[in-house]
Amino acid sequence: MNLHHGLTGLALAAIFTATAPNLATAQQTGTIRGEVKFTSHGGPVHGAVVLVVEPSLVTLTDEDGAFEFLGVPAGTHEILSQREHLSAGRKTVNVTAGETVTIDFNLDLTTVHEELTVTATAGGQATAFEAFNAITTLDSFELVGNPTPTLGEALENEPGVSKRSFGPGSSRPIIRGFDGDRVLIMEDGIRTGDLSGQSADHGITLDPNGLDRVEIVRGPATLLYGSNAVGGVVNAITPHDSYLDALVQGTRGQASIDFGSAASQKGTNGSIRRTTGNMVFWLAGGTRGTDDYDTPIGTIENSSTELHTGRAGLGYFGDKFFASAGMTAENSMFGVPFADAFHGHEEEEDHHDEEDIAIDLNSRRRVGRFDLGLRNLENPLVDSVRVVANVVDWHHDEIETEEGNKFLGTAFDNRTYVVRAEANQRQTGLLAGKFGVWAQVRDYAAVGEEALAPATDQRTVALFAYEELDFGRVRMQLGGRVERNSYSVAAREPGEAAEEVPFAPSGVRDRNFAGASLSGGLQVGLGPDTALVANVTRSHRAPALEELYNFGPHVGNLLFEVGNPDLEREATVGVDLSLRHQTATTKASINGYVYDIDNFVFASVTDSVVGPLRVAEFLQADGRFVGMDGEASVLVEDRLWVNAGFGLVDARLTATDEALPRIPPLKGRVSVDIPYQGLTISPEVILAADQRRVSRDETTTDGYSVFNLKASYVWAGQHESHMITLSGYNLTNELYRNHTSFIKDLAPELGRGFRVGYSVRFF
Repeated sequence: MNLHHGLTGLALAAIFTATAPNLATAQQTGTIRGEVKFTSHGGPVHGAVVLVVEPSLVTLTDEDGAFEFLGVPAGTHEILSQREHLSAGRKTVNVTAGETVTIDFNLDLTTVHEELTVTATAGGQATAFEAFNAITTLDSFELVGNPTPTLGEALENEPGVSKRSFGPGSSRPIIRGFDGDRVLIMEDGIRTGDLSGQSADHGITLDPNGLDRVEIVRGPATLLYGSNAVGGVVNAITPHDSYLDALVQGTRGQASIDFGSAASQKGTNGSIRRTTGNMVFWLAGGTRGTDDYDTPIGTIENSSTELHTGRAGLGYFGDKFFASAGMTAENSMFGVPFADAFHGHEEEEDHHDEEDIAIDLNSRRRVGRFDLGLRNLENPLVDSVRVVANVVDWHHDEIETEEGNKFLGTAFDNRTYVVRAEANQRQTGLLAGKFGVWAQVRDYAAVGEEALAPATDQRTVALFAYEELDFGRVRMQLGGRVERNSYSVAAREPGEAAEEVPFAPSGVRDRNFAGASLSGGLQVGLGPDTALVANVTRSHRAPALEELYNFGPHVGNLLFEVGNPDLEREATVGVDLSLRHQTATTKASINGYVYDIDNFVFASVTDSVVGPLRVAEFLQADGRFVGMDGEASVLVEDRLWVNAGFGLVDARLTATDEALPRIPPLKGRVSVDIPYQGLTISPEVILAADQRRVSRDETTTDGYSVFNLKASYVWAGQHESHMITLSGYNLTNELYRNHTSFIKDLAPELGRGFRVGYSVRFF
């Protein structure tokens, strides 16, 4: 497969379609226009999103609350409008060829509204109800309404999602029991380039409080984003990227500040975006920190966190051509509780006191991104073409401090270069889709105590296509991806680790993996408000660098890891079923899934021990993940909503029936939104069952219930929305342990505390 030829072919297709005759004439399309106003006082709403659902057409209202769609295919369409917690129900319009339809919206404050997504769709924005994957979206007000220091904490109570951690700073989402290299974390549709999937003590440095929204795709998303998305995708969308499809003249921005008690939390964030003519400028930044956190049994030492973020960029967006360039800088520092206990320091003769040693992770991420393309091509084949080039330079130091003296334990460098070229097809009443080519170059190197793998270069290239067909009551999804991964590895450096175990490390060698992923889906309308969705996916995953080449003590995973350079690629057959129902008073979905995985890669714990760590070899066997997740919101009186969500998964090796490690227990959430004018009070209970299905050498955890209470006051004007929040978490000071925490036996979760915050959005 030749990347140069793939890019050349896509470019030629773009040139052809840009110059092809325009067959979408006025006789085949019509116009939709209207106004969006406040229900309370009838004034115009500036900056509201208006979406025509099936063609995935989106725009923002102007200064007078007006909007207009040109070139809408003739036929019946559903259309909706919202601006954060201001929302209106769907309306149906009938577009006649060559005619103009007028429709107006009145927005009212509500905590439950339609969720929009761009992550797993055939075209632009779509609603979660129409999407083929199970999708949950948190908007900016939901994120700052409960400000948390990490992305893992922000998402841990969503359906089918849990939090893996080695302390607060290292948290990372687990989706349907999948962790690490099987869950892809992205920023604006491109992978973040960090090492959080490699080790439990490596964290994600994205600040959720500075995002416009977060989209969670539960289930395989390998077709669009890569072989290591077999479990799901988390896409963190920044404010400047979320408005690229609907530019409005003027200034948009947001700012927030928050404080918390249990960990002395404090943070602030802000962003601004200015559109003048065809030029767009954006600037954003924030800082966030916590001290050692408090639990019902005391303070967990060396668990503090610190994060600083800055973004800037500019772009040109004409009627046809667009281009932009931006950069991101992130610096973080967080402690790793109890990590010194697993480094073997207690065995050193000159060691005086374990408490004198602290281990901190200091990371630096630098991102440069360049976008260019063509849009509004007005031809029958392709509507737009976009090429993204992304460079991520990630550096990570593990710092050991003993009696005031700092030492470098291990240093990691991970540089990735990504190019994604994508063509969005011209949507018709029948067909919508996209196709493209994706390539990644990764240069990895580490030195120090935990430099477990030799320097490795990874090269990946893929071709993909994703199509959706609309037959009215029945919709179909078809897709495919061909991907090749190759590893070029340097010779392993001799070290002391090989002398401490009863066997030598396997000789490293270059490896190549290729595979095809296929997907088919069916969505059947069971009435105007109910849909049944079924998906069948066959996908593959190339073994991760760490699974192939690691050898040595890996404190971050509490194991002495022995990689296996002979591993084969995983192959997954997945079946997902979803039943969805949505009306003005009810919003619900329940999902069931089965994933059979051939050659599942896992760390097999042995009876051998090196220092304080058990030896684990990376082996392969067939595995199975079976589970359910779902959520529902019901309007019981006036604007009072009752909400519930849950997630359950069982994951085992099929031959031995042995449970896989750190699989989340059955967990659910129940809350009530009690509104009074702009004030909403939301009591919430988080429930988790016992987890007794555990892997070898893994301890069980008891169930728990945590009571939270949130209150928010929102007032919205034509050009701004303000929000004040107060939340109390774990108000009963419940002593509980997160089963997917690597240090759950040493440290319980956060005790009783309070958070207060203020946020403003201006348009």
